[in-house]
Amino acid sequence: MKKPLGSYSDVLEPHFKAINIYKDPDTFAASIADIPRQIVLLYAAHMCQSEVHNGGFLQLFWNGTGIIVPYAIEAYRAIGMPILASLVEEAANPLGAPYPLDRDDRWDALLSASDLSEGEIQTIFKTEDNLYIAFAKATKNLPFDDLDPNFWETALTENGGFKSAATNYARNTFLLN
Repeated sequence: MKKPLGSYSDVLEPHFKAINIYKDPDTFAASIADIPRQIVLLYAAHMCQSEVHNGGFLQLFWNGTGIIVPYAIEAYRAIGMPILASLVEEAANPLGAPYPLDRDDRWDALLSASDLSEGEIQTIFKTEDNLYIAFAKATKNLPFDDLDPNFWETALTENGGFKSAATNYARNTFLLN
């Protein structure tokens, strides 16, 4: 008899350390090759939510975690949270299409989307010692500050909230109880 599923994290946890988002797109692809797509989607949604709750969309795109954004968008739709998926899409749109999976490419896309001149960007980076703060200053005109609270609220309310929606998806997908 299978153990009842308490939370989506019950199916995610055995795979959590295997998924490598911290190197490059090839390493990430290799790390998920043998993991069921539904688990990769749950992982992406979980990590996206964690990053945006911790530091907003800028943090998501800035960190290695940003590699999971296309999967997170698909995941939110799969778990019945299309508004959340749309918010992530809206936040990612300034980075261009195709979405940059490589972290350095995302950083370049963030700066390109800032609409600042090369000189303005250079001045920011010359006068700011903290690289993340420099990026925050250079990208302050992007819609992240407006989208962050919408994401947080939607994650709590749409389809019963993220944890409920993700757990229901896992239960229905893996038939564990």
